[in-house]
Amino acid sequence: MDTFFSILGDEECRQIWDRIDEALQFRPSVRANIPFQLPEPWVVHDLAYFPVDQQYEDFESAVVQALAGCLGEDGWIYALDWQHSGFRYDPRLPITERSHWVEDERYGGVLGGGYNAYFPEFYPDGDYYFFVQRDLKWGYLGHPWRKELWLFGAPLVERLSPKLEELGFPVKPV
Repeated sequence: MDTFFSILGDEECRQIWDRIDEALQFRPSVRANIPFQLPEPWVVHDLAYFPVDQQYEDFESAVVQALAGCLGEDGWIYALDWQHSGFRYDPRLPITERSHWVEDERYGGVLGGGYNAYFPEFYPDGDYYFFVQRDLKWGYLGHPWRKELWLFGAPLVERLSPKLEELGFPVKPV
């Protein structure tokens, strides 16, 4: 990748969501208490407040550093926004933009023949955001209305969970 992301094609996006639905038993719902079944180890962090200014920068930096540290030989992970665009993401490269215009003939004369693909935020702000290793060995799942981060897989839990606690996002019993 020449930049920190590349937008997934429809088929690859459908395939990774099918794998997530099957492997993690992802069942989005406003009623379901736990929308995932994650492999051990996993932990949930409470995002009771929205970090602002330096707090958000520290939060985002901790997340990006942990994702990059877990990357190993893979070169990229999936960054997914449920019901929206999906990306291959290299957390070792700086995030330079959050939206990207995509020409798409399916939109014809509507909206100028394309759409804006928005790279997901690390703090869930209304959608489910997933940052997952391509074989689903570890990942970071943002729950939008419960204001929680679900981490799974030893590499990510060990790297990121202590940092989130230092930043004031405590582990939450589920």
